[in-house]
Amino acid sequence: MTGLAEHIADRDRWARGPRGPLALVNAQQVEVEQPVWPVPGRWAPAPGGLTVTAELGDGVVVDSVPVDGTVLVAGDHAVVPSVVSFSDGLAGTVTDRTLRVWDPSSEAIARFAGIARFDHDATWVTSGRYEPVRDGLEARGSVLDAAGVPLPVAGHVTTTVGDVAVRLVAVRSAAFRGSARLQLIVQDATSALPEDDPSSTYSMGRFLYLDDPGGPAEVVLDWNRAVLPPCAFSYLFACPVPPAENRIPAAIAAGERHPVDASGAVLH
Repeated sequence: MTGLAEHIADRDRWARGPRGPLALVNAQQVEVEQPVWPVPGRWAPAPGGLTVTAELGDGVVVDSVPVDGTVLVAGDHAVVPSVVSFSDGLAGTVTDRTLRVWDPSSEAIARFAGIARFDHDATWVTSGRYEPVRDGLEARGSVLDAAGVPLPVAGHVTTTVGDVAVRLVAVRSAAFRGSARLQLIVQDATSALPEDDPSSTYSMGRFLYLDDPGGPAEVVLDWNRAVLPPCAFSYLFACPVPPAENRIPAAIAAGERHPVDASGAVLH
């Protein structure tokens, strides 16, 4: 696990990066041939992604080849997803039938000053007991991702938050730097506070990632590393829904609070 200072720096870089949440300026589902703002070309659904039809002067480049006609833009689920770039510095990626347009010079990036966080507090480094789903079965349906797709439930973490005993649902997360991880999608009492309250956090909740021990084990819960979901940075992202078990009545005064501008105002 990285040190806290490195973790904080990584998060700020991610937020303002060319594929970070602040760079996303459009996410448009393409069901019929149509234009997509703010990029050139006409886009249409196709097996494996989208097609784009453009002239050479439009400046559309797919997989390093300028487009002059109609070409396939392979989606994120392809063995080799396509890379799309445009003459004005914008870029595109395809997920299912949605074209996402990224602007590394977006207004949101220009406004962003950092992620407001609670001060580090060692008392928020606690422990819990992780128990995988019995027999290795992956229960589905109780936790949904941002697209409404059921997530695989890995197990449960039993711990105490404040004075409240909880049994939190843990879902499987993508590997991070080669290590398997678990993810807790949580809301707590700070999520219900007004944004201008210095104890508030993003209303839809936060994430906490844990190293996956691979079996029943004691796990460290460092709530100073609770992070905001992408939807805290842009309305173009949907928020995953915390399961009922992960809606904690106690206040977790640790981790990230809100993305803010130079005045300290919440970005959105």
